[in-house]
Amino acid sequence: MALKPSYTIIQPREDLREGKPLDASAFAVHLDQVRDGRAPKVYQKPEEFFNRTYLTQNLTGFAAEVIRRLSGIKTEANAVFNLTT
Repeated sequence: MALKPSYTIIQPREDLREGKPLDASAFAVHLDQVRDGRAPKVYQKPEEFFNRTYLTQNLTGFAAEVIRRLSGIKTEANAVFNLTT
């Protein structure tokens, strides 16, 4: 059985379909801007954010580690994370 091309199964976002250039700033946000309500709307609405974000295995692991630390659970991992895109 042949696999179908991904573009026939998943519809790309409108901006990608129209060939608009990607703005790298759309992929990063300062958390203080989210807290203060100054971040772009996609970061203010969790439903919209998670509809547009694919949580990779590493990102899921990172989020779990942050939640453990914020909950006061002691872990063996380093408290400083260096994230790159």
